[in-house]
Amino acid sequence: MLTTEEQAVVDTVRDFVEREVRPVARDLEHADAYPDKLIEQMKRLGVFGLAVPEPWGEAPVSMPCYALVTAELARGWMSLAGAMGGHTVVAKLILAFGTQEQKDHYLPRMATGEIRATMALTEPGGGSDLQAMTTAARRDGDAYVVDGAKTWITNARRSQLIALMCKTDPSARPRHKGISILLVEHGPGLTVSRDLPKLGYKGVESCELVFEDFRAPRTALLGAEEGRGFAQMMKGLEVGRIQVAARALGVGRAAFDDALRYAQ
Repeated sequence: MLTTEEQAVVDTVRDFVEREVRPVARDLEHADAYPDKLIEQMKRLGVFGLAVPEPWGEAPVSMPCYALVTAELARGWMSLAGAMGGHTVVAKLILAFGTQEQKDHYLPRMATGEIRATMALTEPGGGSDLQAMTTAARRDGDAYVVDGAKTWITNARRSQLIALMCKTDPSARPRHKGISILLVEHGPGLTVSRDLPKLGYKGVESCELVFEDFRAPRTALLGAEEGRGFAQMMKGLEVGRIQVAARALGVGRAAFDDALRYAQ
């Protein structure tokens, strides 16, 4: 059961989808156009802060409410649900595992959408076998030096924060004990090389990332302890999987509604 406030959140997003999204979704999808106006409206609605509690945010919601908001966005245009999915996972990661400084630095601006986040897991040769990743971060004084590549990273060009999975100890056994997450921002040594072509799910970019001698401060290490990244990301992906399932629910509902309307 949703609270009265949560039901109001879902109703508000539903109204936004009917009024603003559905009339333009077809044209945006066919043009593969980034939905700047709709993203700004989602920021004002508080969609990017649904996972951020006080004192950093204002309106956190339960997971059932979050799933229903996701489904409503996907019912209008799935790309909008994709634009907030990875962002929420990163917010949950920082909330659950981040240092106090990381929470205070990122969460208030993530709640408003001023900072939008994504996660970088998949590699060109790795697929879904995360333990086989080759992107490495070696310590150099007060910094990590990152080299490697990621692919199919959604929102990579327009996000301001990337939760990067990488090897901080390539020789660790079992392999997952050498994996950490770095909270990195765009800068020298990080290239968003190209947007990958897709059959659908347009408008929101999916990119290749290349790290070459990219330097991140030691304070970028999520939770300030190396070797925890694999377990941290698996926990975060619990939210991600619910979000993707909710997207499918929204797309299925839209297809059903259109089929029923046509049949009548």
